[in-house]
Amino acid sequence: MIVFDKEKVESTLRKYLDSSVDFILQVGGYILDGGGKRVRPYLVLKFASMIRGYNKEEDYILASALEYLHTASLLHDDVVDESEKRRGRLTANRVFGNDTTVLVGDYMYANALYLFSIYGDIDMIKNVSDSVKKMAEGQLLELKKIANFDTTFDDYYKIVLGKTAVLFGSCCYVGTALASEDKNLKENAYQYGVNLGVAFQIVDDILDYEGDEEKVGKSLMNDLKEGKITYPLLVVKDILNKEDKDFIKSVVLDKNPSVESLLKAKKIVEDYGGIEKAKADAESYVRKAIENLKDFPDNKDKQDLINLAHYIVKRES
Repeated sequence: MIVFDKEKVESTLRKYLDSSVDFILQVGGYILDGGGKRVRPYLVLKFASMIRGYNKEEDYILASALEYLHTASLLHDDVVDESEKRRGRLTANRVFGNDTTVLVGDYMYANALYLFSIYGDIDMIKNVSDSVKKMAEGQLLELKKIANFDTTFDDYYKIVLGKTAVLFGSCCYVGTALASEDKNLKENAYQYGVNLGVAFQIVDDILDYEGDEEKVGKSLMNDLKEGKITYPLLVVKDILNKEDKDFIKSVVLDKNPSVESLLKAKKIVEDYGGIEKAKADAESYVRKAIENLKDFPDNKDKQDLINLAHYIVKRES
């Protein structure tokens, strides 16, 4: 369970979504109103208070800036993927159109980096800018690997770094940098976030196979329907017999697979142990993340971050 001053985060998100163009506020507000756990701001705030003992106003501002980066990536992803729903609501591109959605995403990227130029330092800007580069690289690689049955673990890891892990890492890095100049702590914080992010994405992949549609907020088997090789399939695809491999390959290559084909593919992945293997590997990344916290002060905030890591692999949405 993620418990923190979410109301303060929400008010800061809206306060610093600052523009003289009302439409930017309307579109940005629409996606922010869609909710979410606000895991990224939580990470910033927890790392800062774990070291300093409390949070300052700039912690909330930079936590919001990192959530803007995440929100911008969602806006762009939904356009690229032609998504219709997110968290049970119509996506911004369906409501406002692709052109507007892309431009508002661009604005959010720029606004986030502007806030870092005021409230951050050069090392934070370098770290966050590098993460934004990797986010773009991950998205491009994922596009290239759609309907590509030869996707490797290395491909997957690069995609996941960009989709989730590096931004998690930057949130932890920034939270630590706001309260400490210790390079070792900042590196360990970053690695905690990366390991947590990989676990988070593997669980997302699992939920696409066996989650509750209402809780997940989107249709199940959507990744495979889009031709994406995600973790449960990746860990078994090289041990499939020829018949099963040929069938799943045909589903991956099919631009509009039937529900029956998707359900059969799901059963094959489950029968070969793909879901259980994915769960075990997500747990392994969680253990690595917790190990990254060993040099931090032993206090409630540290325990909350340990609990968050355990929650990540048990979540249902």
